[in-house]
Amino acid sequence: MDRHGGSRHKVARLGAMVVIATVALVSGGVGQARAQAEFTSVEHDVLGSQASTAWRATLFGDAGRTQDIGGSRVPDEFGSGRARKPDEAAPVGTRNLGRKLKAGALSLVLPGAGQYYNGRHERAYLMAGIEAGIWTAWFAFDHYGDGRMDSSREWAGLYAGTGGDHVDSYWQSVGMFTDSDAYNDSRYREARATGEDVSSLVSADDAWEWANEDRRYGYAILRAKGNSAYDRRDFMILFAVLNRAVSVFDAVVGAGHHDGTAQARVLGMDVELQVNPASPDPYARCVVSRGF
Repeated sequence: MDRHGGSRHKVARLGAMVVIATVALVSGGVGQARAQAEFTSVEHDVLGSQASTAWRATLFGDAGRTQDIGGSRVPDEFGSGRARKPDEAAPVGTRNLGRKLKAGALSLVLPGAGQYYNGRHERAYLMAGIEAGIWTAWFAFDHYGDGRMDSSREWAGLYAGTGGDHVDSYWQSVGMFTDSDAYNDSRYREARATGEDVSSLVSADDAWEWANEDRRYGYAILRAKGNSAYDRRDFMILFAVLNRAVSVFDAVVGAGHHDGTAQARVLGMDVELQVNPASPDPYARCVVSRGF
């Protein structure tokens, strides 16, 4: 066999020993040590003891490089030369659990607080600003509604001759009937139709009579504006709930993943949810996949 053929044969043996050593590293035990010894022997045979020692020392120093696998140190000549971080070995659902819970609780109390805790100050200011805007709108709509209702009662006092403190159903009836006698007549007709006793009649002290239909129509418009403001005020509560939900989700995700992604496995499928409400182009996407 010529010199080149012998070299190829040695290289082939070296490649075989690499495979054996890799399997042995995964399996552990006595096989790992035997494969390591055989690999070193072939390496010396191919490169020579001086060359082998030189490249090992140059790359890894005198001590060589190791990594932590399964709680023990093993050679890592061709790997990254670092021990695995604790969160790399932990399941996805248990990463930074304490931080996730704290960040979520903070955002539940005050949207943006969880993001600030995670160090995402821009998102924190955005969430807090949205929350402040929501409650500012709530108080504004509430104040406007109260103003329209007060104006409608003043209007009724001027053009229908009624006033005082009454339940809202009374003021609704004032807008529906031309006068209190028409309202009482409707209560009598309803009692006869149902066979029940007459109730909720308007006394003489609480009676009203509109000057004309235009004035009654103006009263109805004022009340409609007030009720519309109250509806918008109540709608702000929904926005507040949604803002909290988004803030809590973003804070929990941000405590463990910096890419705004939450992952889970449901019914054998991998579910990935991404939400980024703070970017110039906000987005939300859900990806469901299954490996075969």
